[in-house]
Amino acid sequence: MTEDDVVLVTAAAGSVGSLAGQIATLRGARVIGTAGSASKVDWVRDVAGFDCVDYHDDVGKALGAFASDGVTAVFDNVGGPLLETALDHLALHARIALCGSVSSGYTASGYGRGPANYMQLAFRRARMEGFIFLDHVADFPAAFGDLAGWVGAGRLRWAEDVVDGLDAAPAALQGLFDGTNLGKRLVRVGAGAGPGPLRRTSRDVPHQDAVPRV
Repeated sequence: MTEDDVVLVTAAAGSVGSLAGQIATLRGARVIGTAGSASKVDWVRDVAGFDCVDYHDDVGKALGAFASDGVTAVFDNVGGPLLETALDHLALHARIALCGSVSSGYTASGYGRGPANYMQLAFRRARMEGFIFLDHVADFPAAFGDLAGWVGAGRLRWAEDVVDGLDAAPAALQGLFDGTNLGKRLVRVGAGAGPGPLRRTSRDVPHQDAVPRV
């Protein structure tokens, strides 16, 4: 990731996408994300600190305006039509990291259909590959050092959606696919954690001794 990169991050208000977008920004790239509501778009812009568009709007038009020569990198958490839109707006020799396919719902029937416009990878001489963090264990020490430094300096921000009570866990999990979460969806169990409403906290100004939550 360099200052020459223009990056698209899908599901940019989620726990993974929000951090991916911020890290790319901290590395000097220009970043645009997608999110599923006006409030999420506002959070990405105002708290996470990079541009964002509601995926219910014309994402292709937004990408054309943001990156007239195409995006050089895509961090995709969604798949489906959003991935196809991304493939239609690639720069030459772009890289696509496939992290998730939340649009499919991860059902027993599979992970949704493949992109109908996959030949854009050939036309743009692009590379698309899966991203699994266990492939990068050797990089963990350096990554944790960077993350701790950014958190300590207040430059890395995140949100948590906390639901109380184990009984709420199924609905909390389903909410990930319905898009009801902002940031990390957590279920609090144990003493004093009975059924209760959603509690949303934004960790946008971490303390100096905060531990990075990734």
